[in-house]
Amino acid sequence: MDSPPSLTGKVAIITGASAGIGEAAAREFARAGVITVLAARRRPRLERLAEEIRAAGGSALPVPTDVTDSAQITHLVQTTLANFGRIDILANIAGGGHYNWLEAMSAEALRHQYEVNIIGLAEMTRQVIPTMKAQRSGVILNMSSYASRIAVPPLTVYASTKYAVEGLSDGLRRELLPWGIKVIRIHPSGVTGTEFNQIAGQGGVHYRSFPLGKVSRERVAREIVRLVEQPRPALFLSRLYDVPVAINKLFPGLVDRISAAWVRWKRRAELRQTPTPDHGTLPAPYQNWLSPLSLVALLFSFVLIRRALKKKI
Repeated sequence: MDSPPSLTGKVAIITGASAGIGEAAAREFARAGVITVLAARRRPRLERLAEEIRAAGGSALPVPTDVTDSAQITHLVQTTLANFGRIDILANIAGGGHYNWLEAMSAEALRHQYEVNIIGLAEMTRQVIPTMKAQRSGVILNMSSYASRIAVPPLTVYASTKYAVEGLSDGLRRELLPWGIKVIRIHPSGVTGTEFNQIAGQGGVHYRSFPLGKVSRERVAREIVRLVEQPRPALFLSRLYDVPVAINKLFPGLVDRISAAWVRWKRRAELRQTPTPDHGTLPAPYQNWLSPLSLVALLFSFVLIRRALKKKI
């Protein structure tokens, strides 16, 4: 594997490494010469990924870990230090959400999102910080989302966890700066090649994410590795989502009304029809477009078209 000198031999713990962005990031880090410690719950997937990385000339150590269990996190950190003596990079990528209304969630499903997306991330970071402080160096990468900038149903709970990740990351960045530790938050839009929609779809509401502006998990992985070499406080992918975020900031009342109209329409559709796992409550072609984010984007596009037409006239 060709690798840049700045990353060769660095040690990275990557959570959520059994699939999606975490899996792609592990490959990209290994390609850059980083020693990868692979953490996730699914042992067979971790072992297959480790074998793949080693076969390509990289270094990988699979350590099955549930980030909601602090004892397993301790084992992960201690195993990493026992094998490599240092931790240079922590990529907190494990996370997930559900498409559902708050009152329809079970207490377990509600708690699990906070335990994985916030508590697990914070506990993982807490246990790595002493090592990085002793080294007086380190990079902590926290996976946030555009949902931390605009919360829309039926991802209300998921969005709230990403708001928390943003606040935690900003505070930690300032708290750890004296020790030379960089804390970076990453805000992807919709990402292809992940299990997010499959898992989120188990929440109870049939919903498809906004179809435009999606990025591949491989691109997100490349950006993650680049951030280690060229740190900055935050990275947003893709910038198309800046449009609804800007509208939400400038005209929050408008976004409230659009979201409320969508919720009323969706709840009525649920009452009229019995959802099925395969077909949901609406024909698939319409599911992509009838969502709060897509309605905001369509409204913005309509305004731009009207302005363009007026200029031509």
